[in-house]
Amino acid sequence: MIRISQIKCLREDQIEGQILKKLHILKKDLFAWQIHRRSVDARHQKILFSYTVDAQVRNEKRFLKLRDVSLSPDETYHDVCPGSTLLKHRPVVVGFGPAGMFAALQLAKQGYRPLVIERGSEISQRQQKVKTFWNGGPLDPECNVQFGQGGAGAFSDGKLTTRSKDPRSRKVLREFVDLGADPDILIDAHPHIGTDGFVPILKHLDQRLRALGADIYYDTCLEDLVIEDGKLKAIQTSRGKISCEQLILSIGHSASDTIRMCAKNGLHMENKPFAVGVRIEHKQAFIDQAILHEMAKDDRFRPARYQLSMTASNQKGVYTFCMCPGGLVIPCSSSEGKLVVNGMSYAARDGENANSALLVQVNEKDYGTKLFAGLEYQEALEKKAFSLGKDYRACVQLSKDYLQGICSKEFGTVSSTYCRQTTFVDLNTLFSDSVNQALHEGLVQFEKRIPGFSLDDAIMTAVESRSSAAVRIVRNEDLQSNIKGIYPCGEGSGYAGGIMTSAIDGLRCAEKIIESFAKPL
Repeated sequence: MIRISQIKCLREDQIEGQILKKLHILKKDLFAWQIHRRSVDARHQKILFSYTVDAQVRNEKRFLKLRDVSLSPDETYHDVCPGSTLLKHRPVVVGFGPAGMFAALQLAKQGYRPLVIERGSEISQRQQKVKTFWNGGPLDPECNVQFGQGGAGAFSDGKLTTRSKDPRSRKVLREFVDLGADPDILIDAHPHIGTDGFVPILKHLDQRLRALGADIYYDTCLEDLVIEDGKLKAIQTSRGKISCEQLILSIGHSASDTIRMCAKNGLHMENKPFAVGVRIEHKQAFIDQAILHEMAKDDRFRPARYQLSMTASNQKGVYTFCMCPGGLVIPCSSSEGKLVVNGMSYAARDGENANSALLVQVNEKDYGTKLFAGLEYQEALEKKAFSLGKDYRACVQLSKDYLQGICSKEFGTVSSTYCRQTTFVDLNTLFSDSVNQALHEGLVQFEKRIPGFSLDDAIMTAVESRSSAAVRIVRNEDLQSNIKGIYPCGEGSGYAGGIMTSAIDGLRCAEKIIESFAKPL
C-alpha cells in the first residue's frame, strides 16, 4: 500500500479522480483507497481540503519515485510482553487526567487491575462544582477546572492534535473512538472533541476500567510517600495508607502542593521554562473572514483557526496557543486568592467569539535559579491578577489600549465571554517589563499578518499562566524518578503538554511497568 499526500479538492467524491490524475493510472489499476488525513489548505485565495490517502494500486513500487508518494508505514500498536518479576501490590495511578486515564486503561487491559486515585470528583459532581464557581459561588480547591475526573482537558477545546508519528498516537485516537468519540478524529489534521464531547467518554472509561478489574477512588488526595532505601513502599492518602511499590504520578500541572510534598521526599526536580500571558478574544466571524476569505461562510471550512508566533527583540518567544474557535474564556483557578483563565470550546464550536492564549516564554532569567522559583513566579503573577481583578473577576483590556498603556473604559464590538464579571486593568501593570515588551512586539507583528488582530476591539483577559508546568520531575531512561517505583507522567511531570502527548506518556509509563512485572495474582 502506498501513501499519497497533497491531494487537493473541495469534496470527498473528487478524491478518487485526483488519485488517478496524480498517479497517471486508469481506474482499473486502483484497487482500494482510504483517507488517512484531512486538513484545510488556506494558504491561497482558493481554499481547498488537502487529503493524504492510503491506496492499493497495481505495481505500487513504480510510483515511489513520484513526489508526495511513499510506502504506507505500519502504524499498528503492539502490546508489550509482561515481565516475570513478582508484583507484590497493584500498581497505583495518581491523577485521572489524560495521562492517568491511558496509563490505567493499558494496565487494566493487560490484566494489572490498577488502583486509580483522583483528588477531585467524578465528572457529574465535578461539573456541578465548576458550574457553582462559574456562577459566582465559592471555589472548591479540591475539585475544579484543574482537578477531577478528566483533568484540565475536561474543560478545554478537547484538542487531540499531535505531530508524533509514534503508533501510540493512533492507538490513543482509536481508544477515544471506542469510548464514543466521533470517528472523524482519526483523519482530521486538527481533531477535537469539545468539552461536552469529553463527558460521555469519561463516563464510559470509568465503566470500562471497573469492568476490567480496576478500582477508582475519587475525592482522594495523595498526601505523602513512604520511602525506604530509595524505593517506594506505600502512599499516604486522605483515605489512609495504601501499600504500593509501583506508582504512576500523573498529577497535572496545577498540583503544586503535591509537587512540593514530592520534593520534600527527595524526588529530584528542576525548574522548567514555561509561558505567561493572556487570552485574546475576537469575533469568530472576523477570524473566519481573515483566514477563509470568500469561503468565510462555508460550513465545510468554518470556524477558522489560526496559529501565530514570532521572536521578540529581547529573544523571548511570543506565540498563540490552544486557539478555541467559537469558544469561551473561562475561570480556572484551583486555589484561593489566585486568578487563572483558560479557553474552552464545545464540540460544535458555534460560539460568537474565538479566543486563544497569547503567551510569552519565561525562564530562569526571569525568575532565578532556585528550585521552585518558576512556580513562585507563576503564583505571584496569579495573586497579583486576583488582587487587581478582585474576587475572581478577570483583568481585561482592549489590545489597542494595551499597546498605548491606556486602561480601557468599555468594550467595543467584541463582548467578553468570561462568566464571573471583569475589571478593566492596564495589563502593563501586571506583567514585567520584558514580558510587556515581547507582548507589544508580538501584537504589532501579528497585526501585520491578520489586519485587525491587535488594533481593533480585541479583548485581552488575564492571566493565562498554566499552559505548561513550571517544574520538571527528573526521570531516567526507564521513566522512573530517582526514587525507584515512581513514574512521573504527563503534564505535571514536565514531559508532556496537552491531551495527546499526556495520553501517550501515560501509555509509555504503563508499558514500563508491564514489561518489568508479571500480572498481580
